[in-house]
Amino acid sequence: MVPFAPISDLSNLVLLPEDAIDVGQEQQSHQDDIDLSAQLTLFPFPSFSLFSALSSISFTLPMDPAPSIGTSDSQAVAFHRTVLAPMKSTQVAAVSSHTLFLDFAIQNRMALHLLLAFSHSELAIHQGYSDRPPLESYLHFQHGSQLFTQQLEAFSRTNHIAMMLSFLYLYMFWMRRHPFDVQRLRELSASVLVYVRTFALDELCAGGTSYGGTSEPVILSRILTYIYDRDVFCGFFGCGEAFAIYVDENHENRQRIWQLSRLPFSNDHRTMWPGFQNSSSNPHRMILDVYFALITIQREINRYSQGSEAQTLGMELGIKRKLDRIREEQSFIFDLAAKGAQRASTTPLMALVAVTIFHALEIYLVRSKDSALGELPVPSEVQRALKNLVTTAYYTVAAGPVQLLERFQWALLISGIETHDPIHRDWISASISDPAIKGIFQLILSAKGPSGITMRAVRHLVCGGYNNI
Repeated sequence: MVPFAPISDLSNLVLLPEDAIDVGQEQQSHQDDIDLSAQLTLFPFPSFSLFSALSSISFTLPMDPAPSIGTSDSQAVAFHRTVLAPMKSTQVAAVSSHTLFLDFAIQNRMALHLLLAFSHSELAIHQGYSDRPPLESYLHFQHGSQLFTQQLEAFSRTNHIAMMLSFLYLYMFWMRRHPFDVQRLRELSASVLVYVRTFALDELCAGGTSYGGTSEPVILSRILTYIYDRDVFCGFFGCGEAFAIYVDENHENRQRIWQLSRLPFSNDHRTMWPGFQNSSSNPHRMILDVYFALITIQREINRYSQGSEAQTLGMELGIKRKLDRIREEQSFIFDLAAKGAQRASTTPLMALVAVTIFHALEIYLVRSKDSALGELPVPSEVQRALKNLVTTAYYTVAAGPVQLLERFQWALLISGIETHDPIHRDWISASISDPAIKGIFQLILSAKGPSGITMRAVRHLVCGGYNNI
């Protein structure tokens, strides 16, 4: 086996100078004493262990690794900064949220271990290896989880940014696993909720000021928004959403957190999208506002789809009105997407992604409860949405890298289940690169009959038999 490069090789690291991990000595115990003085802002911790409020944290248990692929930590961090960060945000690396998060993670041993666990795994997938995490990822996951557990068990002070980044990297790690690990994601969502409520982080962020784009409330708001996004994504499959449900209970706080989360990049739109250098408006903010609105609408459709008749009375019409309002009031984003379909080079990739997701949500709403995906005859609104989805998705794939955008991959999943066109289905299947979503897509196609497949059946497959394979 090839040993890791010592973490001291990473020029940007503030912590971990002594934490060289030897892959050849994977059985050796590893004890990390946290240097609290070197961490970011610290906060008092309650006089009880969070374990008393958590039913299970199986998401901290590593899965069996694939063999070592010989990559160093330096390579993993470089990959995260230059390849993964822009691919997961549709923006150049310098202004990507994931670059911002990396700059904070390298200051904390726990967060850095979990970032490296995720990055080594993604690097292996990128290089064509198995989607099972390699040994390099396994060891960092093991060490990061050990520190994470210690933080939950007993200590006097805590670093909220490091903890929430650790939660985020755990989400990102488990959402890429095949088969989709429903139980771990459920427990992860429940644990985030317990932590956020224990420290009232939502109130801390909602009451934060907008002074300073990298103030703690701003950075925490951005991390919480990313976790909310992923929790809603998981809710489609019937897992997670404990945290998202809590966030949605207070719309005013949710919007305040969202507004704060945009601050680090609110003035960088000309750098992100050179085609708008002469624009006095901020299309970046406008497009992101639409994107976030779509996330909240998916959360509503998830609730509508899984609720009883009494619980969801009138919800479908209300959701449809919200989608119609976006189409009417935010027509600029559909105009941008139309220009993208004409191969206009100045169209932001995020505009194409958002419009693709919009059309997927239109289909999801119609098919979410009383109508099956792929059911015949196809309603006219589904026909129109599917045509627009496939057209926009085609030009989105041609416009830029979308392999790591979970929501775009989800939109492809919706279109692939709905379509009856074998040519479209083959193209969609080839375009789904996420191993977890591709596995779910193949499973659904094998179970889908001539009458289509209901969302209830989809969730049963993912949460039931599929998860027990």
